[in-house]
Amino acid sequence: LDVKTIRPQHLNLCPVEEDALLPVPQLSHNLDRVLFNPGVYHMQDGRSRVFNFDPYLASIMPVKEFDFDALRSYVTSSKDVKLRQLSAAHGMKYCGSTSSMTSILSHFHFLLSAWRKPNFAFLSRSIEPESYNFTAISRGPSAAFAHYNDGTYAFDSDKEYDTENILSLLGKSMEKLLTLPKEEFEKYRRTRSHQLSEEERNAQDSFHYTTLGDFMMRSQLDAYDPRLPGSGMFDLKTRAVVSVRMDVRGYEKGAGYEIQKRFGQWESFEREYYDMIRTVFLKYSLQVRMGRMDGIFVAYHNTQRIFGFQYISLEEMDVALHGTSDRRLGDQEFKTSVTLLNDLMDRATKRFPGRTLRLHVETRPTKIPLTYFFVEPVTEEEMTTTQEAGKSSVEELERELQILSEAESEESPNEAESTEQTEPQPSNEETEQIPDELSRQDPQNEAAWNVMMAKNRELLGMYVTIRNTVNGEYVERPTNIKKEDDFDWSVEYAVNELSDRSARRIYSGMKQRRRKVLAPSPSDRWDWYKMFQGKLPELAKKGEQFREMRSQQEAGGPLHVAWEREALSQEAF
Repeated sequence: LDVKTIRPQHLNLCPVEEDALLPVPQLSHNLDRVLFNPGVYHMQDGRSRVFNFDPYLASIMPVKEFDFDALRSYVTSSKDVKLRQLSAAHGMKYCGSTSSMTSILSHFHFLLSAWRKPNFAFLSRSIEPESYNFTAISRGPSAAFAHYNDGTYAFDSDKEYDTENILSLLGKSMEKLLTLPKEEFEKYRRTRSHQLSEEERNAQDSFHYTTLGDFMMRSQLDAYDPRLPGSGMFDLKTRAVVSVRMDVRGYEKGAGYEIQKRFGQWESFEREYYDMIRTVFLKYSLQVRMGRMDGIFVAYHNTQRIFGFQYISLEEMDVALHGTSDRRLGDQEFKTSVTLLNDLMDRATKRFPGRTLRLHVETRPTKIPLTYFFVEPVTEEEMTTTQEAGKSSVEELERELQILSEAESEESPNEAESTEQTEPQPSNEETEQIPDELSRQDPQNEAAWNVMMAKNRELLGMYVTIRNTVNGEYVERPTNIKKEDDFDWSVEYAVNELSDRSARRIYSGMKQRRRKVLAPSPSDRWDWYKMFQGKLPELAKKGEQFREMRSQQEAGGPLHVAWEREALSQEAF
């Protein structure tokens, strides 16, 4: 048995091109106050009705009114010329982005931590968790493509089940909302986007590039504040309420749900925080580490209104994931994970040199945890078929938005000038988005599935097992790490190749599990009405009634803001 040892404290992340960094946006509307105060800032105090921030932020611009054509398109790793050039210049064999690598790296966390359960110590006793584990989608198999071109393998996310890409557009519009003054943000409204200069339309995004082993990693930089520790960079995240997340495609029925309080099982910021621990903290913490950032800035919303903001540092996420605020454990686990991926990719590219590869990764909850790593060579045509499997669904949503926008402009040109939202819009939910039954029926999706399930394809199946040593003693996982203590962690690991017969059997089961998690049956759509003992419809209706009552109370009246003692007219905002 070929056993290797990783000493993560001897591995270093190496920044690239620090001096060439483009300007990174800063928070607008005095939102920077949130960065330096633990916990949640309410958009508006429910008791006094005083706004803590500009009331303009409370209502989200309907997605059909925002001109997304005015934004630069996202560039995947395989199409990023600069990323490939940097990789070649620094002799890197592999490259990828935060979005394409974190889902795979998550499975190494499950392996290295022996399925450590999340830590809910920050929650109050007023919430009773339905589960103490990560969600099924978080634990489910991960897939990616390693696209080969001119000596470099670029990691792209596997988009076979991505039918919700249109939701990322709302995320982009809200990024602009949080980092631009009102007057500049309003230029992105469809009726005003002609006012945007070419410089504003073509403004380039800023990135951190970092190397480790043979990997060049790219991380887009959302926001910056020089007063934060380290680089001062942080990620912007928009978090939709539970009733929207549970059926993103049918979000309208849950968009009335409102966050009313700090603590509690429902209608609370605590509920959303609990769900984030189970669904996205692992992914977010990996993104923050890959981008050499400090934390994440979260805006909580229901697709119509923003309820509050919270800054969550990397140390705070580490408490939930690793049980300690000592960053050494999370930092070293990240470096170990990339090193394991590096070794597995070396074996894959040695077996199938110079070819584009499809990767499937899954850590199984066995008594002794192990991670399966499957590699399948694919042609450019096969990769395109899979990557465009959900494209028709996205295009359909884009057409609907265009039709809505044109119809609205024809009916009432002046209505589009309003900053108040009149109907619910899709959420920017980056977590457990579950495609509906269309994903199974779509011909392109079926074609991708048939390509993937074809027999007698070339296949390499491997599995990884590990043993942790802390300060010279074998342990199941590193625990109780304190900043004042010595922490000498090493990881012994072995990679074993599966027989062809075993590989095909296990691989088939893995693909079926992935499909089951990401493409549920049509009947699952109705589960929204039954889950949580039927609470969601009731709470959404309650929220709608509350918002209607509150709107009537505030209609035409003055507004109170925290930074002015005198009431202000609504026209002031």
